[in-house]
Amino acid sequence: MQKYGATAEDFAEIGRISHEHSQRNPYAQFRQKYTLQDILDSPMIFAPLTKLQCSPTSDGAAAAVIVSQQFLDARPHLKSQAVLMAGQSFKTDSPKVFSESAIELIGYDMTARAASAAMQEAGVTSKDITVCELHDCFSCNEMVLLDGLGFSEPGKAHELVRNGDITYGGKLVINPSGGLISKGHPIGATGLAQCAEMTWQLRGWANNRLATNTRVALQHNLGLGGAVVINVYKRADGKLNSAVDDADIAKTSWLGYNPAVEARGVTAADAEKVRSRKYRNDFALGDTPQRLKL
Repeated sequence: MQKYGATAEDFAEIGRISHEHSQRNPYAQFRQKYTLQDILDSPMIFAPLTKLQCSPTSDGAAAAVIVSQQFLDARPHLKSQAVLMAGQSFKTDSPKVFSESAIELIGYDMTARAASAAMQEAGVTSKDITVCELHDCFSCNEMVLLDGLGFSEPGKAHELVRNGDITYGGKLVINPSGGLISKGHPIGATGLAQCAEMTWQLRGWANNRLATNTRVALQHNLGLGGAVVINVYKRADGKLNSAVDDADIAKTSWLGYNPAVEARGVTAADAEKVRSRKYRNDFALGDTPQRLKL
């Protein structure tokens, strides 16, 4: 705000967009829509951040299945679902974090360096990315890191927000899941939840919130003090994404429904499908079956 001319309303708009997006994510902790005034009028946490611009306390779990190219080539029927990790980078803080800049303190430099490395490995630029899951633990982090990821000219991220360019109909869609602000921030599971959203977007399974005509997606996750991981994803078949019908997904998903738009509980039959046949151990399960009412 002091350096580039952003306003409190610009930060609140990020919160409004995150909450609006979350309505269509069945896994989001909060799925309520708010007006910009609602965001501004919520309890002040630390100016200009109000409560509805801050990620909540969350619990969660997530998992990903990663396979080799050889594995995929032997199963060509999976290629339409497979997503390629085309570029990946892990960076830590540089001495800039000690420059007494609040912008550097929340990850600007390490994000910029990681984004450059991951995009270079993937052979893309920020202009190729049309959907992104960004670590928006607070609206101020999203504002700074939109800039760090190269989605705006330096110091112009607030103009990107004002122009409606971080939501549907704009230059790209940021946090279609609702982001950490609305989806929740369960720490260890946060990054893989982002991975799941990007996978569903590229497959076309997130058909109620799809960033259409996407070829490249980016996932950004960080922890202060300090490390950042960025993944650049593409479809394994090289095609653009397009919405896939729920009925078609039900046929190809072992779950029998579209998990991107419908969140169901775990059944005893589901658990049985993933338990080891050779090394079964009921003692190791503890009271999990009772807690999940299996």
